[in-house]
Amino acid sequence: MDHLSALKEKIVGLRTEIAKIQELNEQYRREKERDMVSQIAHTERHERLEQIKQELGRLAELGRALHSASQIRERSRPSGLHLVNKSRVA
Repeated sequence: MDHLSALKEKIVGLRTEIAKIQELNEQYRREKERDMVSQIAHTERHERLEQIKQELGRLAELGRALHSASQIRERSRPSGLHLVNKSRVA
């Protein structure tokens, strides 16, 4: 698996987690009476969203670095040279 695929998988997992948190937060907002446990869980979800936000920022930086490295490799590759199968040449 290449690095870009791993990044995409991580992002998909984080998006799934965000969707679950949003759903739970919506349920929390609809509650008429909130006990201490639900308030603590809501605070923990908020903190997790902040962690995810930071993680997405780091992943974005890593993605940009991978993309830049890929572009550098493409630019440094000789454009006029092509690999030739030896059996075709003979």
